[in-house]
Amino acid sequence: MLPGRLPRTCNGMRAVIVSLAAGIAAAAVVVMSAQSPDVQKPPVFRSGIRTVSVYATVRDSDGRFAPDLARDEFEVRVGGHPQEIAVFSAESQPITVCLLLDMSGSVTHRLLRLRDGSLHFIKALTSADRARIGTFGAEISISPILTNDQAVLERVLREELWPGGATPLWGAVGAAVDSLAGESGRRVVLIISDGAASGTLVGYTAQAHGVIDRVIDGGLMLYSIGIRSHTLDSSDKDLAYLVDRSGGARFTLADDADLEQTFTRVAEELRRQYLIGFVPEAGLKGRQRIDLRVKRPGHRVQARREFTVEDSR
Repeated sequence: MLPGRLPRTCNGMRAVIVSLAAGIAAAAVVVMSAQSPDVQKPPVFRSGIRTVSVYATVRDSDGRFAPDLARDEFEVRVGGHPQEIAVFSAESQPITVCLLLDMSGSVTHRLLRLRDGSLHFIKALTSADRARIGTFGAEISISPILTNDQAVLERVLREELWPGGATPLWGAVGAAVDSLAGESGRRVVLIISDGAASGTLVGYTAQAHGVIDRVIDGGLMLYSIGIRSHTLDSSDKDLAYLVDRSGGARFTLADDADLEQTFTRVAEELRRQYLIGFVPEAGLKGRQRIDLRVKRPGHRVQARREFTVEDSR
């Protein structure tokens, strides 16, 4: 880690972090004391049972979001066997996101566009969402600050971005995934890059296959926005493969495309996902394929394709 990079911002924000911690503690007290049956609660996963959560985007034949589907219009199969849908919600679910920005040397002339697009995405988050900023280039830096304070996130984006270096994509994605590993709920890594993977950094030697395993086993979603400045290579194909398997989406833009519009599309999609939970049958081990279908004609679903059965010992 080079001196004066992203973590330096964190050292100057001790008061902010203390304030956030106090707010979280206060919220916990409120939740523990709220026992009224009239209070609407978010979907609950049964204690002691491993419930697999799937966040699904559904579009109609014209590509428009379909927000009005009911529980019985979905079908979940694992290994060809139907699964009972134990948890269902069409309400917007909170997001925990790592916004991962390519800071390689080639991004220098795009830095302001990339920053402004990222600011647009941050402003689209709700008070229930949380985000952290990560960068990769001459170094890989993942901020320890995970917050819904837009002022803090905007300050990082305006003051802590330094382009330069190669494109250590897989090391950065691996670090971003690890930074969300201890979080619950819907976890997303949003990658913005203008180049193919190149170079590695000491301490960040992850390769595509290892990152794929960590994403699938952890149940995260990946979204990618690629600014096309090169011909397709194996790293593009690996990233596209991983994004698709995780249930996310990928956008490939021309160099002069409107980044803010694309960030808006990503935010809108994340707002319109269904939550579907099921309890896998006993005896399953290792990685399993999920087949999630929509019964309504002409509709297609975008969701994670696999999950890993946790060892219950």
